[in-house]
Amino acid sequence: MTFVSHIFPKRFAVWNFPPESFGFRFTLFVWHFIFVLFAWQERVARGHSDAHHYWGLDFDITGKDWFDFFSYGTDFVVWLNYPFIQLGLSFLGGFLLYGLLGYIAIWQFLKWSFQLLNEINFKGKSILFLLLFLWPNLHYWTAVLGKEPLIFWSLVQVFGVLCFQKKYTSITFVIACLLLIVIRPHVAILVMGAFGVSFLLFGKATLFTKLKWSTFGLSIAVVLGYMVLQLSHIRRLDWDRIMRFNRGSVLSFERSKSYVPMEDYTFFYKLFSFYFRPLPLEVNTLKGWIVGLENVFFLFLVLFFGYLIIRFFREIKKKAVPLWWSSALLFGLFSGCIYVFRYANFGIFMRTKMMYAPFMVVAILWFGIKLLSSTRRENQET
Repeated sequence: MTFVSHIFPKRFAVWNFPPESFGFRFTLFVWHFIFVLFAWQERVARGHSDAHHYWGLDFDITGKDWFDFFSYGTDFVVWLNYPFIQLGLSFLGGFLLYGLLGYIAIWQFLKWSFQLLNEINFKGKSILFLLLFLWPNLHYWTAVLGKEPLIFWSLVQVFGVLCFQKKYTSITFVIACLLLIVIRPHVAILVMGAFGVSFLLFGKATLFTKLKWSTFGLSIAVVLGYMVLQLSHIRRLDWDRIMRFNRGSVLSFERSKSYVPMEDYTFFYKLFSFYFRPLPLEVNTLKGWIVGLENVFFLFLVLFFGYLIIRFFREIKKKAVPLWWSSALLFGLFSGCIYVFRYANFGIFMRTKMMYAPFMVVAILWFGIKLLSSTRRENQET
């Protein structure tokens, strides 16, 4: 078999082109690193960004020791980068390093998405999987030098374990949990909360077991909550201080180009704005239109999911709910309910969305396709 035919089989179809194949990985690699180079060039042209700070370019890192950065939050990312900076790896080299991690995370995400969708007999699943493969905003935010590739890789490991019931003691799972806790403890709380609620509602365990794990989870949440208070400089659990901090965070976006007046919106319109805006008619750039089309697709999926819940409510009540599925949906719901009080900018909406949206999309696609397929099969049998 020639090199070309190995990459592009004669009978080309997504389902004849699995994630383990060389052709899939090569094509994904090329597609992803287009975004890496674009993200790098964009930051270089901008001259100042979070990436510059993470690579020690906007302060004098030569006067710092490695363990000066050994803390949680942003400092920890600089701590991870410090050895590479001292070895003289360039800014582009840093982007390539993080882009590689982002590529691995997306490949793993697509691999288990492929396995889930492959369980279902549905003609259109190849097109849906191709859309997951091409997802521009997912590639863009996992191509940057920053927290996003680290967080997305960690979330992929966590949901992979939940989805396929792998060992919770595996090295990758433990590292993923530690990265979530150290870099973004509030995200760790959201994930743990989503899984905890799912386990309490749908888990197959005794009441004593659920209470035992709930107590353990709440203990961890208290520690993570303390970390969040220290990172945000709120320092102590005071509702007035928290509200002032959130309002200050929202108002800090007022001078940004894509500012959204979230304080003027009702709670439900805040959620709508966070999940589904900007829409195509609200933007006038190519990048904005791509983001807008993604949001329209996401809106359609959520409406489709709502229709299925209402239309097949009786059938759904009889079916067992996988923990990964309910956890993915709750993670997205909890994220929206928290972040609408913190952010007021289209760009940061999209950046934040790449933490939860991929898992929500796969959960909705898997649920919708499986439900429709099983319903059609039952109708045919009767």
